[in-house]
Amino acid sequence: MKLPTRTRFVLLMHPMEFKREKAATGKLSHACLPNSEIIWEENFTENKRVNALLSDPHNYVVLLYPGDHAKNVSKGEFLPEALGDRQLVVLLLDGTWACAKKMLKLSTNLHHLPRLMFTPTAQSQFHIKQQPDPLCLSTIESIMQFLDALTEHGLEERGEWQGLMKPFMAMQQYQIDASLDPSRKSYRAGTYSRPEDRVPLRVNNRKLFF
Repeated sequence: MKLPTRTRFVLLMHPMEFKREKAATGKLSHACLPNSEIIWEENFTENKRVNALLSDPHNYVVLLYPGDHAKNVSKGEFLPEALGDRQLVVLLLDGTWACAKKMLKLSTNLHHLPRLMFTPTAQSQFHIKQQPDPLCLSTIESIMQFLDALTEHGLEERGEWQGLMKPFMAMQQYQIDASLDPSRKSYRAGTYSRPEDRVPLRVNNRKLFF
Protein backbone atom coordinates (compact mmCIF):
# COMPACT_ATOMS: atom_id res chain seq x y z
CA MET A 1 0.00 0.00 0.00
CA LYS A 2 1.30 3.44 -0.99
CA LEU A 3 -0.27 6.62 0.41
CA PRO A 4 1.06 9.84 -1.20
CA THR A 5 1.23 12.84 1.13
CA ARG A 6 1.88 16.53 0.68
CA THR A 7 3.83 16.42 3.95
CA ARG A 8 7.30 14.86 4.01
CA PHE A 9 7.96 12.57 6.97
CA VAL A 10 11.54 12.03 8.10
CA LEU A 11 12.01 9.26 10.66
CA LEU A 12 15.08 9.92 12.79
CA MET A 13 15.60 6.37 13.99
CA HIS A 14 17.81 5.22 16.82
CA PRO A 15 20.40 2.64 15.61
CA MET A 16 18.98 -0.06 17.92
CA GLU A 17 15.53 0.45 16.42
CA PHE A 18 16.94 0.39 12.90
CA LYS A 19 19.13 -2.69 13.28
CA ARG A 20 17.40 -4.93 15.80
CA GLU A 21 13.68 -4.25 16.00
CA LYS A 22 11.64 -6.73 13.93
CA ALA A 23 8.34 -5.00 14.65
CA ALA A 24 9.55 -1.45 13.98
CA THR A 25 6.53 0.42 12.71
CA GLY A 26 8.74 3.30 11.59
CA LYS A 27 10.05 1.05 8.83
CA LEU A 28 6.50 0.02 8.00
CA SER A 29 5.46 3.67 7.84
CA HIS A 30 8.29 4.43 5.43
CA ALA A 31 7.23 1.50 3.21
CA CYS A 32 3.69 2.93 3.00
CA LEU A 33 4.54 6.62 2.55
CA PRO A 34 6.40 7.51 -0.68
CA ASN A 35 7.13 11.01 0.64
CA SER A 36 9.18 9.76 3.59
CA GLU A 37 12.68 8.68 4.51
CA ILE A 38 14.60 7.06 7.37
CA ILE A 39 17.83 8.47 8.76
CA TRP A 40 19.43 6.43 11.52
CA GLU A 41 21.85 7.91 14.00
CA GLU A 42 22.01 8.80 17.68
CA ASN A 43 23.37 12.32 17.28
CA PHE A 44 22.14 14.21 14.20
CA THR A 45 24.10 17.41 14.82
CA GLU A 46 26.56 16.75 11.99
CA ASN A 47 24.25 14.62 9.84
CA LYS A 48 24.54 15.99 6.30
CA ARG A 49 21.08 14.90 5.17
CA VAL A 50 19.32 16.36 8.21
CA ASN A 51 21.22 19.63 7.92
CA ALA A 52 20.40 19.81 4.22
CA LEU A 53 16.71 19.54 5.06
CA LEU A 54 17.04 22.20 7.74
CA SER A 55 18.88 24.66 5.51
CA ASP A 56 16.62 24.28 2.46
CA PRO A 57 14.55 27.50 2.21
CA HIS A 58 11.77 25.56 0.48
CA ASN A 59 11.18 23.50 3.63
CA TYR A 60 9.30 24.33 6.82
CA VAL A 61 10.84 21.79 9.20
CA VAL A 62 9.15 20.86 12.48
CA LEU A 63 9.68 18.24 15.16
CA LEU A 64 6.69 16.06 16.07
CA TYR A 65 7.26 15.93 19.82
CA PRO A 66 4.71 16.47 22.62
CA GLY A 67 5.26 18.98 25.38
CA ASP A 68 4.36 22.37 26.77
CA HIS A 69 6.08 24.25 23.93
CA ALA A 70 4.50 22.27 21.10
CA LYS A 71 1.62 23.63 19.02
CA ASN A 72 -1.34 21.26 18.94
CA VAL A 73 -2.47 20.75 15.35
CA SER A 74 -5.70 19.10 16.54
CA LYS A 75 -6.66 22.37 18.25
CA GLY A 76 -5.90 24.52 15.22
CA GLU A 77 -2.74 26.02 16.75
CA PHE A 78 -0.81 25.49 13.49
CA LEU A 79 -2.46 26.53 10.23
CA PRO A 80 -1.49 26.62 6.51
CA GLU A 81 -0.64 30.32 6.66
CA ALA A 82 2.50 29.45 8.63
CA LEU A 83 3.89 27.49 5.67
CA GLY A 84 3.50 30.02 2.90
CA ASP A 85 4.72 28.22 -0.21
CA ARG A 86 7.08 25.92 1.70
CA GLN A 87 6.76 22.17 2.15
CA LEU A 88 6.00 20.89 5.63
CA VAL A 89 8.77 18.49 6.69
CA VAL A 90 8.01 16.57 9.86
CA LEU A 91 10.85 14.99 11.85
CA LEU A 92 9.99 12.12 14.20
CA LEU A 93 12.34 10.67 16.81
CA ASP A 94 11.82 6.92 16.58
CA GLY A 95 12.92 4.98 19.67
CA THR A 96 12.22 4.44 23.36
CA TRP A 97 11.57 7.49 25.52
CA ALA A 98 15.06 7.16 26.96
CA CYS A 99 16.65 6.88 23.52
CA ALA A 100 14.53 9.68 22.05
CA LYS A 101 15.38 12.04 24.91
CA LYS A 102 19.07 11.29 24.48
CA MET A 103 18.85 11.74 20.70
CA LEU A 104 17.21 15.12 21.18
CA LYS A 105 19.69 16.19 23.84
CA LEU A 106 22.67 15.30 21.66
CA SER A 107 21.25 16.71 18.42
CA THR A 108 21.74 20.42 18.97
CA ASN A 109 20.54 21.25 15.45
CA LEU A 110 17.03 20.12 16.49
CA HIS A 111 16.78 22.20 19.66
CA HIS A 112 15.28 25.34 18.15
CA LEU A 113 12.90 23.72 15.69
CA PRO A 114 9.18 24.47 15.99
CA ARG A 115 7.41 21.56 17.69
CA LEU A 116 4.03 20.13 16.78
CA MET A 117 1.80 17.62 18.53
CA PHE A 118 -1.73 16.25 18.18
CA THR A 119 -4.45 14.99 20.50
CA PRO A 120 -4.83 11.19 20.17
CA THR A 121 -8.29 10.20 19.01
CA ALA A 122 -8.08 6.43 19.51
CA GLN A 123 -6.23 4.01 21.73
CA SER A 124 -3.25 2.08 20.42
CA GLN A 125 -3.89 -1.18 18.61
CA PHE A 126 -0.29 -2.31 18.99
CA HIS A 127 -1.18 -5.46 20.89
CA ILE A 128 2.20 -7.20 20.63
CA LYS A 129 3.98 -4.34 22.40
CA GLN A 130 3.17 -3.01 25.84
CA GLN A 131 2.37 0.66 26.27
CA PRO A 132 2.47 2.53 29.59
CA ASP A 133 -0.79 4.24 28.68
CA PRO A 134 -3.59 3.38 26.19
CA LEU A 135 -2.96 6.67 24.35
CA CYS A 136 0.75 5.96 23.79
CA LEU A 137 0.87 5.21 20.09
CA SER A 138 3.14 3.38 17.68
CA THR A 139 4.94 5.40 15.02
CA ILE A 140 2.54 4.32 12.29
CA GLU A 141 -0.52 5.08 14.44
CA SER A 142 0.96 8.46 15.37
CA ILE A 143 1.51 9.34 11.72
CA MET A 144 -2.01 8.20 10.83
CA GLN A 145 -3.67 10.31 13.54
CA PHE A 146 -1.36 13.25 12.82
CA LEU A 147 -2.32 13.10 9.14
CA ASP A 148 -5.99 13.19 10.17
CA ALA A 149 -5.29 16.35 12.21
CA LEU A 150 -3.34 17.95 9.36
CA THR A 151 -6.15 17.16 6.92
CA GLU A 152 -8.82 18.58 9.22
CA HIS A 153 -7.03 21.93 9.32
CA GLY A 154 -6.15 22.18 5.63
CA LEU A 155 -2.48 21.24 5.91
CA GLU A 156 -2.77 17.96 4.04
CA GLU A 157 -4.73 16.55 1.10
CA ARG A 158 -7.52 14.15 2.02
CA GLY A 159 -6.40 10.55 1.91
CA GLU A 160 -7.28 7.08 3.14
CA TRP A 161 -5.05 7.39 6.18
CA GLN A 162 -6.89 4.61 8.01
CA GLY A 163 -5.41 2.33 5.35
CA LEU A 164 -2.16 2.39 7.35
CA MET A 165 -3.86 0.08 9.85
CA LYS A 166 -4.07 -2.79 7.36
CA PRO A 167 -0.31 -3.48 7.01
CA PHE A 168 0.11 -2.64 10.71
CA MET A 169 -2.35 -5.32 11.79
CA ALA A 170 -0.96 -7.78 9.23
CA MET A 171 2.55 -7.27 10.63
CA GLN A 172 1.30 -8.04 14.13
CA GLN A 173 -0.45 -11.20 12.98
CA TYR A 174 2.76 -12.32 11.27
CA GLN A 175 4.66 -11.82 14.54
CA ILE A 176 2.04 -13.80 16.48
CA ASP A 177 2.07 -16.63 13.95
CA ALA A 178 5.87 -16.76 14.01
CA SER A 179 5.90 -16.94 17.81
CA LEU A 180 3.79 -20.10 17.65
CA ASP A 181 6.05 -21.81 15.09
CA PRO A 182 8.89 -23.76 16.81
CA SER A 183 10.98 -23.60 13.65
CA ARG A 184 11.12 -19.79 13.78
CA LYS A 185 13.79 -19.56 16.45
CA SER A 186 14.64 -15.96 15.64
CA TYR A 187 11.22 -14.88 16.95
CA ARG A 188 9.97 -14.92 20.52
CA ALA A 189 8.43 -18.23 21.55
CA GLY A 190 5.05 -18.65 23.16
CA THR A 191 1.87 -16.65 23.11
CA TYR A 192 1.44 -12.92 23.58
CA SER A 193 -0.45 -11.88 26.69
CA ARG A 194 -3.62 -9.85 26.40
CA PRO A 195 -3.04 -6.09 26.86
CA GLU A 196 -5.46 -5.97 29.81
CA ASP A 197 -3.51 -8.73 31.64
CA ARG A 198 -0.13 -7.01 31.55
CA VAL A 199 1.64 -5.39 34.50
CA PRO A 200 1.96 -1.62 33.90
CA LEU A 201 5.37 -0.43 32.76
CA ARG A 202 7.44 2.05 34.71
CA VAL A 203 7.31 5.52 33.18
CA ASN A 204 11.02 5.63 32.36
CA ASN A 205 10.66 2.54 30.17
CA ARG A 206 7.90 3.86 27.97
CA LYS A 207 8.36 4.58 24.29
CA LEU A 208 7.83 7.81 22.44
CA PHE A 209 7.10 5.92 19.24
CA PHE A 210 7.27 2.15 18.72
